[in-house]
Amino acid sequence: MHHLVIDDTIREQARDLTRRLVGIRSVNPPGEEDRIIGYVEDLLKRAGIRCKQVPLEAGRSSLIARLPGEGGGSVVFCGHVDTVATDDAQWTGPPLEPRQEGDRLYGLGSADMKSGVAAILTLALSVAKQRLALKTDLVLALTADEEQAYRGAGSLAASGLIDDAQFLLIPEPTGGKAYCGQKGELWVETTFTGRAAHGSMPHLGVNTILPAASFCLSLAQAAGSFPEVPGRGRTSLNVGQINGGWQVNVVPDQTRVRLDSRIISLEERQGILDLINATGSKAAAAVGAGFSLSIFNDVAPILSDPSHPMVRAFLAAVSAQTGSTVEVEIAPYSTDGVAIVPKLGIPLVIYGPGDIAQAHQPDEYVALSSIDATLDTLARFVNETMVRESKRED
Repeated sequence: MHHLVIDDTIREQARDLTRRLVGIRSVNPPGEEDRIIGYVEDLLKRAGIRCKQVPLEAGRSSLIARLPGEGGGSVVFCGHVDTVATDDAQWTGPPLEPRQEGDRLYGLGSADMKSGVAAILTLALSVAKQRLALKTDLVLALTADEEQAYRGAGSLAASGLIDDAQFLLIPEPTGGKAYCGQKGELWVETTFTGRAAHGSMPHLGVNTILPAASFCLSLAQAAGSFPEVPGRGRTSLNVGQINGGWQVNVVPDQTRVRLDSRIISLEERQGILDLINATGSKAAAAVGAGFSLSIFNDVAPILSDPSHPMVRAFLAAVSAQTGSTVEVEIAPYSTDGVAIVPKLGIPLVIYGPGDIAQAHQPDEYVALSSIDATLDTLARFVNETMVRESKRED
């Protein structure tokens, strides 16, 4: 039986490709992902793999590449090619000049997620080179603008190019875990309104910073007692921004607080909104201030069925790689899945090289051994679910 083989040469190819991708600037904003998309497209086309760019805006495109199978449907491996902005002065070396120290490869985007993109690219190139016959199409979806608004993934989902998808893998850094979905995002802006007065006579005004501060402390305390739910983790609540007052000698008549909650269920979503409203209203009433809230980002959690054949096969591949039983969990962070899964209604697994703790950090790095492990796991999954028993003929 013919199957996908991953050897040391292929592993080194993935490592080298990670270095090359890190060296191509794709910082978002402004993104300018066309530089990296163009490099990848040329690489894939030279291997005989069909590609199509999906423009987002000037200088920014996503890419679809497809290796045809002999049946219907497709398996989609999706990764973003943009990175967050960074302060070069906080790095030991230039962020876009990859450097290796032992098992670590340092560079901007090395973990989040150019190593994951390199892994799925290397896998696709290996399938093409080894001329394997596939049961279903293997699709690479490389997206722009994930770090800001998932717009690249949204444009791909709307394009019709992946409407036949049956399963979605996103190789974000997972620290060796496989996540069967992800928490939802609930971002809330709250506003305390009071009365301005001269700073020398604060008793004539209503200072909104004070109830806002009490509100923040109360929420932080409440968040510490949110329950842990097996397989889903715990809903989180972070006080992300606070902005009050406009001049030191004026009683601040308006203070805004922005909150980021990562929710594990829709029931928890409503509970978070109730908590925010009750806590804010109480703090405002105590000083005679007003309180209001508005939602500016609302993404439901994604929960894949672990008994789905594709999900089950992927978890088995991870288990074979680690030598231990895989616990069913969901990712604490969000991915391009939010723009794809609700539209297509397909299961999602998140699994890739590196650790999310390295994302958005100075001196970001990926363990090279984790790239190897990801390649081996992906190959097991492809062999188990997608490869036919005979080679494709010339």
